Amino acid sequence: MDRRELKMGAKEAMRVAAISPYGVTIIYGIIMFIISGVQKALDDWGMILFQTGEYEDLSQLSSYVLISLGFFIIYFLFSSILDFGYQLLCLKFSNRDSSMSYSDLFIGIRYLFKVLGLYFMMFIFTVLWFLVFIVPGIIATYRYSQAVFILAENPEKGILQCIRESKEMMIGHKFEYFVLELSFILWFLLLFATFGLASIYVNPYVTVTKANYYNAIKPKAAVDYEYTAFT
Repeated sequence: MDRRELKMGAKEAMRVAAISPYGVTIIYGIIMFIISGVQKALDDWGMILFQTGEYEDLSQLSSYVLISLGFFIIYFLFSSILDFGYQLLCLKFSNRDSSMSYSDLFIGIRYLFKVLGLYFMMFIFTVLWFLVFIVPGIIATYRYSQAVFILAENPEKGILQCIRESKEMMIGHKFEYFVLELSFILWFLLLFATFGLASIYVNPYVTVTKANYYNAIKPKAAVDYEYTAFT
């Protein structure tokens, strides 16, 4: 797999995109920043309760637990929907799909239970492999790495079907995909150096490159599939 070609293709796809990949990333980042900020505030509140001993007030502790649990569900819901929509848009960038719009970022709402189910099952399977040992857990993350793209392109497919097809697609490609991710290490260092501001460019660049990789390794039957999802 020619990594240089995948990356050059990503840059060209971003340049000719019907909507701004940077604008999409900014919207995505702002929403995630807000809900992450609320999550941090809840974590800080919990730390204060335990450090000051105020958790002995059962009513206050139960309120904290209920609010934290409720917001965790909200966080999982929003983050899953947004990540799915973002990967869908990056796949559309890769495919030079002119039908894309900013509203696609929230398209996961249309397939809410399937999207949530996919992310939940991927999380559970990965955690179970990590419980076996660290290395199998890392391998599992690569094994399931194409499942979201599969669902984005084929929304009629089932959750376990997407996971199974991702496993099949990644046979013989996991190390290659690891090297592809490793090749972005300087860009990731730039994220730290700029306190995340560089993500406006880096995130779409990396994700569209991964979408190009998905298009390169998916089965011939999937390549011939007419790309009409979410249009």
